[in-house]
Amino acid sequence: MPSSLKILFRHLRSHPLTTAINIASLSLGLTAGIIVMIFVLDELGYDRFHKKKNRIYRVGTNIVDHNTGDLDSSLETNGWPVGDRLKKEFPEIESILYAQRFSKLELEKDGKKFNENLHFVSEDFFHIFSFNLIKGNPAKALVDPYSLVITESMEKKYFDNEDALGQSLVFSDTLVFKVTGVAEDVPTQSHIQFDMLASFSTYPAINRDFNTDIGWLTINVRNYLLLKKNVDAKAFIQKAGNIYMNHIGEDAIKHGMEMYAVFEPLKGIYLKTNRGNGFGPIGSIDRVHLIATISLFVILIACINFINLSTACSFNRAKEVGLKKVIGSSRYLLIRQFLTESFLLTVISFFIAVVLVDLCLPFFNQLLEKQYTMNDLLRPILFGGLLLLIPLVSLSAGYYPALMLSRIKPAEILKGKMSGSTRGIQLRRILTVFQFVLSITLIISTLMVSKQLKYMKERNLGFKKDHVIVIDARHVPQSEVRKVAVPLRNDLENLAGVSDVSFTWALPGKSGWQGQWSYPEGLPEGENVVVEYIPVDNHFLETLDMQLVAGRNFDQNRQSDLEEGLIVNETAVRQMKWETPEKAIGKKITSPSGHPSGTVIGVVEDFHQRGLQEEIGPIVLDYFLTFNRFFAIKVSNEVSEEITGALSTVWDSHFEEYPFSHFYLDEDFQRQYLKEELYGKMFTTFSIVSIFIAIIGLFGLVYFMVGSRTKEIGVRKVLGANEVIIAFLLSKEFLALLLVAMVFTMPLAWYLIEQWLGNYAYKASVNPIIFIQGFLITFIVTLITISYQTIKAAKTNPVDTLRSQ
Repeated sequence: MPSSLKILFRHLRSHPLTTAINIASLSLGLTAGIIVMIFVLDELGYDRFHKKKNRIYRVGTNIVDHNTGDLDSSLETNGWPVGDRLKKEFPEIESILYAQRFSKLELEKDGKKFNENLHFVSEDFFHIFSFNLIKGNPAKALVDPYSLVITESMEKKYFDNEDALGQSLVFSDTLVFKVTGVAEDVPTQSHIQFDMLASFSTYPAINRDFNTDIGWLTINVRNYLLLKKNVDAKAFIQKAGNIYMNHIGEDAIKHGMEMYAVFEPLKGIYLKTNRGNGFGPIGSIDRVHLIATISLFVILIACINFINLSTACSFNRAKEVGLKKVIGSSRYLLIRQFLTESFLLTVISFFIAVVLVDLCLPFFNQLLEKQYTMNDLLRPILFGGLLLLIPLVSLSAGYYPALMLSRIKPAEILKGKMSGSTRGIQLRRILTVFQFVLSITLIISTLMVSKQLKYMKERNLGFKKDHVIVIDARHVPQSEVRKVAVPLRNDLENLAGVSDVSFTWALPGKSGWQGQWSYPEGLPEGENVVVEYIPVDNHFLETLDMQLVAGRNFDQNRQSDLEEGLIVNETAVRQMKWETPEKAIGKKITSPSGHPSGTVIGVVEDFHQRGLQEEIGPIVLDYFLTFNRFFAIKVSNEVSEEITGALSTVWDSHFEEYPFSHFYLDEDFQRQYLKEELYGKMFTTFSIVSIFIAIIGLFGLVYFMVGSRTKEIGVRKVLGANEVIIAFLLSKEFLALLLVAMVFTMPLAWYLIEQWLGNYAYKASVNPIIFIQGFLITFIVTLITISYQTIKAAKTNPVDTLRSQ
């Protein structure tokens, strides 16, 4: 071992407290850094495996109010002719993809029926995207009607590891598809996920209305396009965006709207889209930035500990530096020594951090909803990032201490004039304040996230979600559900403990038909209101305890109610400019699609169809059982296994071949707040880590401060100062720094909270109490941390102190 390293290890062994604190804080900081690096690189890596990624765009639709210019709808789907017209009218396009998810087709295996993730896609799918087809011809696999490509997992599931190529699968007992290809399982880093792909040439046979010559306003098909090489994408997007207005502009304006095509680059869809993703998962660039920022806070706090302790120890290392300079050591060699020391501590901390990452990954997988393993550390880009992280952290932590220590003049040391550097003391104070600011900000943010989540869970939603079990019938063909809907509902109502049952298309937390244009009576010509249309039955309001503020519910004895009756919410009344709920009764609504269309018979109190992130929009309820898919069952008492079992028995008596699928309305609605719960857990976790790092750093600082003031303490005690005064004198500097930090924290935290709350339509108030709570938590933790050392120093016998001096 080189002599320089021996000296280095000897120094680390001779200062165990400093070494332990530095390694502990750097280990925790690096642990946070490694985990966040895994997450960030994984999120940023979505869809990067496609070879033609720079030329692939997803086409979407924007609907704008012609009179106000406001954006009414931002959709990921398009009218049926859009893709076909784009391909015909713009030579810049190499390929166009049509895609449509179809979840109503069931497969049967071993007497059980399954709904797989099936998409109809056009024949250029494998030409545009780089999914690997391991069996079959990618150019021909999706050309012919009733062709099917399945993944390896589906091949194992349905063909027991036999070669599936050329074999058949029967959907819904009647549709026979031939397997023309087997693809590798879809990479997790893909916003497009599928189990099976059916040729789009089959789709018109299933949906006989589909026609690319009509249906501009039937916006439910997805399109992707591949531009030719060397095409000016910006110029193309500017021209092609008017595809709707070029063809149906006059009709759109007559209906009070304008429509435009938008083009999203493939690489930005997963993280940056605001249109949703019916093809698979969706991320959030804001979440990536947030997690990365919090991780940076933790790493900075760890680096601050290193700098503070190094500058605090400078007096103890002054003789070492002076002697080395006297015997000829240059400043460059001293800087190299201290940076090497920092690098060695970082490397040791890194190996400890790897062990901690291994222990913490299961927790973070659950927190971030991922499935990371230690093998992810070996991915080239991540491994390279880790190699870069080590020198960055060691340089950030060690550069200033190395610079400061190398400046020490040997003449001052040998004359005994060496004292604590004023500049070093000021730096420690500034960094300690900065450390407090970061920690308090994280604590306040954690408290605010928790408060917002509590507010969202406890706010009056306009309906009762407790004691409601929902039978999910989406996996059953709608024709079969319609046949038995009424008798099934009657059988369910006859069960003990069941107080009401509703057969409906949507429920709070499950979207209805969004983006439906409606033309209310009395609104000026050319103006419309975009509503959410929900087919329901006459039990919907009672089952969910919704309150009518005017008019009546659907009356089973009034045929006009069942054929033409509509119930709107209060927001719809306001947007349709009907002044009051009472004046809305009897008003008519028409729609180009026929839904909604009829006469208003009732107005329901506003209810949250979605979470509190979104404002309540105009909603129209219609008695219409043709497409309904959920049975909402209100029970009198707490939900129990006995009630659930009875519901399952009734279901089996009508649908023995289809499994009983159910969920609880309260739990399902709360899933809309998973992001907030994630933020809450994340902030709590990183706050605890940052506070712990700050605590051990503060403990080290107090330890060295007390050690440097032992003579002063002894003199003060001899002169009559009691233990309380001594403890206060030693503590007041840190408490004063904490107060200074609070002054800086309040505007910073307030700004960050206001920015974050801007994402919510309904939000908790920002109360000054939450800042006081954050300060008190930090104050108490700080006081406990410094109390042990200060009280111990105050109790020291002054005779022993002065004798040692």
